[in-house]
Parts: sequence; C-alpha cells; structure tokens
Amino acid sequence: MQTKTIGLLGGIGWASTAQYYRILNAMTAERMGDAHSARLVVLSMNQFDFTSRAGEASPHAIEQFLIEQTQRLKAAGADFFLLCANGAHRFAPAVIAQAALPFISIVDETAKRVQASGLRKVALLGVRQTMSGTFYHAALAARGIDIVTPDAGDQDKLHEIIYAELVHHRITAASRRVFQQIIGKLAAAGAQGVILGCTEIPLLISQADVDIPVFDTTAIHCEAAHAHAFAP
Repeated sequence: MQTKTIGLLGGIGWASTAQYYRILNAMTAERMGDAHSARLVVLSMNQFDFTSRAGEASPHAIEQFLIEQTQRLKAAGADFFLLCANGAHRFAPAVIAQAALPFISIVDETAKRVQASGLRKVALLGVRQTMSGTFYHAALAARGIDIVTPDAGDQDKLHEIIYAELVHHRITAASRRVFQQIIGKLAAAGAQGVILGCTEIPLLISQADVDIPVFDTTAIHCEAAHAHAFAP
C-alpha cells in the first residue's frame, strides 16, 4: 500500500502538470488495481506568478517564491515534492536547501536513466534557459555523458513553440515537423539519443516520431516519484 503522499508543484505550464496527474494515477491503478488512485497534493501556480519573478535580474525573488510553495505543499500533507518543469530546476539548489520537504529532481533522474542506457552523447531540447544553461550539462558530465544542443536559431524556434503552443496544449503537425528536423540535425552531429528536457515536449514528440532513443523526462520523473511513494 502506498505510504507517502506526492507533492506536485506545477502550473508552469498546466498542460504538463495534468500529464503528471494522469501518469501517476495510471501507474498506481496498474500496481494496485482499478479501485486505487495516487495520493497527491497538486499545487498549480499561476504561470505569470512564476515567469514574472523568474525574469528578474536577481534570482532571490523566484527562489523565495518557490520555497513558499513547498511550505504550502507540506502544510497540505505532501511527504516529498517534485517541480513539474525542467527549466525551473535551475533554481532548485537554493530552493531545496531551505525546502520543508524532500525533493526528487527531474535532472538527476534523467541523468541516471541516460547513464543506464549506455549512451555517451545525447541531445538536449527544452526552453532556452535549459538548453543554454548548465544544470543539465553538469549532471550529465558528472556521469561521463556529453550534451549537444541546437544552434541559436533552432533554440529560438523550440522556445517559441513551447511557450506559444505547448504550454497551452496546442499541438500541431507543423510544430512536430520542426522538432523532428532539429532532432535529425542533432543526430547527424553525433547525438545517440535525445532528452525531451521540457515536460511539455512529450505532448508533441514520442519515440514513434524519431529514430534515436527518446528520454521522456515527464515519464521518468513520474516513475521515480511513484517508486519513492511506495518505498518502505
């Protein structure tokens, strides 16, 4: 029987947070039977509250905001928590240092999965701050894995599709083709697999859409949370 309540800090955007809810409940029903569902506390932020603070020159405003949200999750009964967005993990070190709850990192769990696959060079897709940042690169480099990212022009295309379409659950064939073309370029540059490093990207791209192995960070994160919830 599940003993821990999972805290989901989401809403950035809501479309992928809904996927967390769906996946975790489906996993619980598969494990325990259709009469069961996951024990969850979902705190869905207003995306504007997050992005307006994240855009400030100093990171302290967004870090304090996220710390306050973890306190709300704990008060609501969560035993541990997840940030349901890859890009938000660039603030994670400061947040978890003061968080009131244990934390499961989408970055660390994805890095473990890539390492277990045996691949040594993977592409990273996501919002601009993820592709150009260091938090994924450092986690993979520590495991001997190289990352390749799209060029600046392609990063702009992906960033725009994510924020203009995917966070609002707008899915188009044209945008899927853009992602496929960019993944193809990265594969030609030596990428052996691709990290879908934004929790909205799996709404658009799945393993069936590309020829190299896909690392779906939403699913990976949910699997880690589910395992922790049922651990003794």
